Amino acid sequence: MPNPFLSIFSTHDLFNKMEETQLYWEKFVSKGKNSDLKPVVRHDVLDSWKRCKIIGVNPQIKQANEAINRNELDEILSESALYQVAKPIIDNIFHKLIGTGYMITLSDEEGKMIYLKGESDVIKQTRNTNFTVGMDWSESAAGTNAIGTSLITKKPIQIFGAEHFCEGFHSMTCSSAPIFQPYTKKVIGVIDFTGLWHNGQPHTLPFAVSLAQVIEQQLYNLHKESHNYLVEFYYQSKLERKNDLILVLSKDLTVINCDIKLMDIFNIEKMTDVNEHTYFNHLFNKAGPQERKLVNPSCTLYDTEVHGLKENEIEIIYFKGQEVGYLITFQDTNKNTSSTSPLIESPRALPVIGESTLFKSVLQKCQKGSQVNVPILLLGETGTGKEVLAKYIHQESPRKDKPFIALNCGTVQKDLIASELFGYESGTFTGGTKGGKKGKFEEAQGGTLFLDEIGEMPLDLQVHLLRVLQEKQIEKLGSSKTIDIDVRIIAATNKDIPTMINEGLFREDLFFRLNLVTVDIPPLHERKEDIWLLSNEFLVQFAHKHNKPPSFYLTNETVDLFSTYNWPGNVRELRNVLEYAVIYSNTPAIEKSNLPDYLLNAPYSPLIDEKKANNLSVMENIERKKISELLEITDYNLSAVSRKLNIARSTLYRKLKKYQLTNDTKIRRGF
Repeated sequence: MPNPFLSIFSTHDLFNKMEETQLYWEKFVSKGKNSDLKPVVRHDVLDSWKRCKIIGVNPQIKQANEAINRNELDEILSESALYQVAKPIIDNIFHKLIGTGYMITLSDEEGKMIYLKGESDVIKQTRNTNFTVGMDWSESAAGTNAIGTSLITKKPIQIFGAEHFCEGFHSMTCSSAPIFQPYTKKVIGVIDFTGLWHNGQPHTLPFAVSLAQVIEQQLYNLHKESHNYLVEFYYQSKLERKNDLILVLSKDLTVINCDIKLMDIFNIEKMTDVNEHTYFNHLFNKAGPQERKLVNPSCTLYDTEVHGLKENEIEIIYFKGQEVGYLITFQDTNKNTSSTSPLIESPRALPVIGESTLFKSVLQKCQKGSQVNVPILLLGETGTGKEVLAKYIHQESPRKDKPFIALNCGTVQKDLIASELFGYESGTFTGGTKGGKKGKFEEAQGGTLFLDEIGEMPLDLQVHLLRVLQEKQIEKLGSSKTIDIDVRIIAATNKDIPTMINEGLFREDLFFRLNLVTVDIPPLHERKEDIWLLSNEFLVQFAHKHNKPPSFYLTNETVDLFSTYNWPGNVRELRNVLEYAVIYSNTPAIEKSNLPDYLLNAPYSPLIDEKKANNLSVMENIERKKISELLEITDYNLSAVSRKLNIARSTLYRKLKKYQLTNDTKIRRGF
């Protein structure tokens, strides 16, 4: 299947390609025909033409319009982290373009060109189109063009000749890729390669994609320390201001973290932009084209009440002498903060924290499952946090004000599990509690009973559990009286239950009864983007626990080690490693030397590292990324991936090995 983002697949016969696109453009502009163009004009281009026609863009436009003057441009450049990061990268790579007839440009998230690098003779050739800094290359102003259309579609695209909606730009070919903010994933700009159509090349688009990725990585490196500091600042503030509701914003007004109640009241989420949010407009004014600032930075106390909340304080957060964000605290005037989950808001052993796609999917499934009164089965390796997720489900459910009772079936003697679950009457056992004892079912009445390591439950007791699930009644040991039970069961195991069923170790009917909702919890090595979030949480906790300053952070070297280690003990192992590091570290920086010896001597993950990835060609990197995305989309169905790529399964195997993508357990099951 041809690459839909490319217009040029070969440099041969560019003249005929130009004539062909001109014919299609004339047919659309003069006759307005759409249907007969669908087979011959790319989907994204035709859609863009339609958008331009709907909003009234004049196809006869010859030049781009000015969007910002020189003074405004200087102000933008002085404040733009994108420009400050991208300019040296563009300057460094430009020498490779000399003689190719191409210019490199950088535009902001609105399509305004803020930087251009090109040979003077090439710049002169496009001067009549106003292809220069300060001009507006948004689709609404300049019609279909790689910069503006890339911003709209949030995808890379190449636009050749008369694929441009406006006639004045038919002499050009351009290839653009969007640049995403590394944390919010919001498009913040576009990198573009532009030249005259007769210099058209297919490789300029993957080159633009590669350059955009380099810029994104540099932005990530630039913001990583301050972002981690803001995350840590939130959790430390939670420990110090237990009676307040807390919101932490970055300097560009992105939500770093906040109490769940605030999310509900203001309809916001972590990593969302609140620049246009009505409420925050009264706190922050537009300070310039790129940012907002506090209305009154010298007086951060606000006596304002909104949504039953009273603003207590707004504090500017500084990191290494620079303003990096804001802490806003609220007092709940309704005195009703109990609705905020204690699981989320208080220090915890294995926190429900994660921004990875996999873990967000798990939380979403848990959230939906919490609202229905059916058993839930949690599957996952040891240390992934099954009990914490069980508590999360309980806290999110209508049963949250009732008991949450847990029983680990693997730690109770097998002959005592029945008495633990169902209780017993007085005199049933020699040495038993006088007057009998309530079982876990009775203790959990109206709430949730969490049965951890359900795979360890004896077969004969599984029959009784099945009966309770079906009849909603129990009998205490030593009694013939039935007790009505209203309890939701959440079970968890790290065992392979289907295999246990085949081996006669687990009842199939009980399994089907328990797994009405099944949640697969990914191991930590499959959600490595969550490691730094968890690490910051644990560092704050253990600093508090061991009476140390709350300023611990991971050095870049430690972060690299954590990202390549396989974490067989999952989140629990990460927790133990960081507690060890806090105890034995004499400085805020957690160096590799502060970690347990076994971790330093452990083999690295076979995941392809950045250095190896950089040894691949641009097209190989794009292909590797495409395969990775398809694996996620198809839930690691190798047959489906090979069909979508239109290659043989054996070819896919070779590519997986070539790009070192075969270490994932889900992939190995497909081999």
